[in-house]
Amino acid sequence: MKIAWDRDYSVSQAKRDYERLRVNDMEVTPIVPDGGWDELRSMLIAARDDVFERQELDGAEKLGYNFDVAYGFKLYGILSEKNGFRNRDAASDDLWNYLSVRVIPDVVHARWGLKPERYYQNPRRTWLKNIWWYIHLSWNDDEQTTHEIIRNNTTDTILNLVERPGLGYYVDVYREIMKRYSDCNDRDLFRKVLKLNTARLLTTSPELVDGGIEAYVEGLFRTAGGEEQ
Repeated sequence: MKIAWDRDYSVSQAKRDYERLRVNDMEVTPIVPDGGWDELRSMLIAARDDVFERQELDGAEKLGYNFDVAYGFKLYGILSEKNGFRNRDAASDDLWNYLSVRVIPDVVHARWGLKPERYYQNPRRTWLKNIWWYIHLSWNDDEQTTHEIIRNNTTDTILNLVERPGLGYYVDVYREIMKRYSDCNDRDLFRKVLKLNTARLLTTSPELVDGGIEAYVEGLFRTAGGEEQ
């Protein structure tokens, strides 16, 4: 699959195309990706169908966190380095807007209905972008290990992790935070750790801390939990 990921697709274009979408008996139309993106759509739809079959979701009234995770892994596997997809591409709002509105709006609709902020309107709430980055920032060795780390989380975990300022920086720090969080599963502590990390990154290089990133993250949890370092 060869795709030029550096897609130019303005918010005004996304808004125009989004407003043309219609839902008839759960079928979303029109879906008209430009030439070359049809193969990607086929892969992403096949991934959706596989998740639906494995989780028996065809009759589900509402999809939730389990779908976010399952489809997130599929999306992450398809939008990967083997297909020429890089972190720089994942930072492009134009790309995520195009995927959401022009390539697989039916998948986004299955999860969120017609909520424009989940397609293009709010970069921090774009669903496809959120679940890709959630998997990327939680990744640990392989899919099975990563799934064990995040399986007990919620949609709130995704929002708290991905909507932070500075997304894409210090990926290894976020991965260590997610690994450490899986051992405590304290939502309030998690929010405090992320907030503290955002503040400390302004003045601290985690890899230069004595003990490296692991020690830096341990310090975040100790401080956020009220323990003396």
